[in-house]
Amino acid sequence: METTLATATDIQQTELPALGRSIPRRGNRLTRTLFTFLMRLFGWRVVGHAPDLPRFVFVGAPHTSNGDFFMTAFTMAALGVDVHFVMKHTPFVGPVGRFLRWFGGIPLDRGQTRDFVSQMVAEFGEREQFLLAIMPEGTRGKDHVSKGWRSGFYYIAHGAGVPLVMVKFDYQNRRMRVGPVIWPSGDYATDLPLIQDEFADIKGRHPELMLGLKGQATAKEPVP
Repeated sequence: METTLATATDIQQTELPALGRSIPRRGNRLTRTLFTFLMRLFGWRVVGHAPDLPRFVFVGAPHTSNGDFFMTAFTMAALGVDVHFVMKHTPFVGPVGRFLRWFGGIPLDRGQTRDFVSQMVAEFGEREQFLLAIMPEGTRGKDHVSKGWRSGFYYIAHGAGVPLVMVKFDYQNRRMRVGPVIWPSGDYATDLPLIQDEFADIKGRHPELMLGLKGQATAKEPVP
């Protein structure tokens, strides 16, 4: 199902694992082959479509395990995509810090940064190519009390004028599902149930830790 929530020019969609020319790349054929092999070794495949655009926000869900980060990293390495992510600033020191920055990490000191959304919108404004991956459910754990999705992902995309691209952690079928593309209209209350509905039939690694969704599942075609 392809969904658009705001008027936008037609975007070329590329069936994965191929990529359009506008998408920023990382790695080479060897690294893509290696990570594709590792994923298939454990029975995983990457399916779906990616927009041929130089800037957008990946939205990953349902986020029920720390392993979701590694699944995202393996997926992007297998595709050869140069994607960035935000994490706590404390590990960004010495050799580890240099590796994290090379890998796409952006350090965030919440004690110093009061406006995370504005900082990320500025990152988009300063770069011709920039892909940002965000998991709106935040850190997960058995003692986690659900407060719903964090809205930053939405306002970053809207403020930067870029679309949201869904990334679904389908552990039940061992598929990393990419797409559809959703353009934020600016009305978060209206758009959020439609965005969440894209994940309504997807089960994470620990279904008992999945957050309740505002939207309700609609009839969809069977997934491969």
